[in-house]
Amino acid sequence: MKRKISINHLISKPVKTEAGHVSGTVIGEPGQEVRIYRGIPYAAPPLGELRWRPPQLVAHWSGTRQCTEFKPIAPQANLGDLPPFPQILPSSEDCLYLNVLTPAKKTTDKLPVMVWLHGGGYQLGSASDPLTNAPRLPQYGIVLVNVNMRLNTIGLLAHPLLSEESPKGVSGNYMFLDMIVALQWVQRNIAAFGGDPKNVTIFGESGGGAKVANLMASTLAKGLFQRAICESGTSVRAFSPGKPLKELEAMGEKFFAKLGVNKEKDPLAAARALPWEKIIETDNTLTRELVMLGPEGLWEAGVDGWFLPDTPTNIFKTSKQNTVPLIVCANLGEVTGPGILVFPFLIPGYVDMLSSVSQTGQKGYAAIFDHVPAGWKREGCVSTHAMELGYVFGDWDNTTGNWPMLYLLTSQSGAKSPDPGLTNIDRKVSGAMMAMWAQFAKTGDPNVEGLVEWPAWEAATDQYLCIAEPLQVRPGFSTVVQTTPPAGEETPPGSQRK
Repeated sequence: MKRKISINHLISKPVKTEAGHVSGTVIGEPGQEVRIYRGIPYAAPPLGELRWRPPQLVAHWSGTRQCTEFKPIAPQANLGDLPPFPQILPSSEDCLYLNVLTPAKKTTDKLPVMVWLHGGGYQLGSASDPLTNAPRLPQYGIVLVNVNMRLNTIGLLAHPLLSEESPKGVSGNYMFLDMIVALQWVQRNIAAFGGDPKNVTIFGESGGGAKVANLMASTLAKGLFQRAICESGTSVRAFSPGKPLKELEAMGEKFFAKLGVNKEKDPLAAARALPWEKIIETDNTLTRELVMLGPEGLWEAGVDGWFLPDTPTNIFKTSKQNTVPLIVCANLGEVTGPGILVFPFLIPGYVDMLSSVSQTGQKGYAAIFDHVPAGWKREGCVSTHAMELGYVFGDWDNTTGNWPMLYLLTSQSGAKSPDPGLTNIDRKVSGAMMAMWAQFAKTGDPNVEGLVEWPAWEAATDQYLCIAEPLQVRPGFSTVVQTTPPAGEETPPGSQRK
């Protein structure tokens, strides 16, 4: 006899959050529907006097807020020499919104929650990418949350005057404080969407991977997540290692001088009165003048004794991070080249993270993504930076417009056509990857029956999963840049997909 489900447990239409009711819409194929709520505010708009302050609580609203359209993205800076990425939404400082995608039918479903922290260095990107808001990953039984946060100078500026007005005596790191407040919102609200606030995975790619590592290193984020995934990025020994607060404050003084507000009676008031366009323009100008065209631009995570008590590298080396089960993943082409974004130093940073996680009694899993769609592979393309994203979010048929955008990178790594030549093999690799990522979110272990036996990383064996077709377990993760197996090399028996 089937047990009756109380109507009180059904997800309501609309959903009640702590600030008010929200309504969404339904996407996905019949029988695999996913509800999506776009543009839910998780903090007050950081405008005027709230520019360069920690995020504040969102105001309550009456009635039902229609959350059916994406909200503006954060003001965007340039990312070094890369061509500008197309943006389909306007920019605004009023950007502290998130999107929730849920396949749950009942509030008692308690599905695992995956919180996506977008890439783009610390300078660009948004939570509104059609790729990361597609229904296919949630269809594997997880609630997906996409988070917008302040970026570049708007999100990271440090200055002695800002530190002086702060009760904590610090400044900068507003971008990371936004993420922490978003995770606190998840703790208080996600159950209404059928998610489990006690089972949260943070994951991100590129700059998003560095954001994940910083949250693992921050005492302020303790208890807000139970698993972590870094794809193509980390702040441990890599491109966003953190800087002392005093160094960032000195940069802030240079920035105010470049803005022309340093001689004003109240420089902070003068800077806060400027339009954000002037802030971003000055950021771009000063970046070029100082020849600092790295992924983080002028600004970094600040080692301030509050958000970060030390650099992420030192925190992991001394095993003082928020230790949780961890997956680290790099694309083979982004650590070996050729291409415009090549980061061989990702691997040593990942090894430090895996070692620390292992020493604190949790399991870490290493992966190298080395699959390229058939058309690009024939043209000689390698698995570039961001190649894995279409597979993590299930765009094996170019339904989101991801692949033509990726051509901005793959054209520097061998691809000669915007068409990647997707086949059923791409669908198979994507399905395996989504299943493993979702299984990891559910249990802290990515192993899925019928796929591959993916061992936890250990220094003695140094094994990793090569994500391609077929899936293969290989030795030598710490030396993968020097010892990449030649194409077509025989795989040891028992180490590929069953």
